[in-house]
Amino acid sequence: MFKMSWKCVKDGHELEDIRKDRKTIKYIEKYGISESALYYDGKYLPLSMIEKIQVKPSVYFPNHCCGKGIPVFKIGIEYGVDKPAVLMVEQDKNVQKMISIICIVNSNVVIDWEK
Repeated sequence: MFKMSWKCVKDGHELEDIRKDRKTIKYIEKYGISESALYYDGKYLPLSMIEKIQVKPSVYFPNHCCGKGIPVFKIGIEYGVDKPAVLMVEQDKNVQKMISIICIVNSNVVIDWEK
């Protein structure tokens, strides 16, 4: 049986009990968000590390095709490293839901939403 092991995005900031935290995950599109962390691409980012969230409207072209793209929001999450995490969410309401969960846990997050 394949067992996925989740790795923290930055050494020294690991959650104490990842199994317990994973039980509280709510999924927003393809991203998991719990009471303590944001889960994506086989890794997790503790919500307490997030400093700034930038939201920009964008267009996603599946399989690099030309023609009609899918409107999305790119979410840049800065957490004290050179390169921010970039997530892609399709619906405005899901972006709002994600931001509100993060801000409940970490009220110091700066939000920059480009309309």
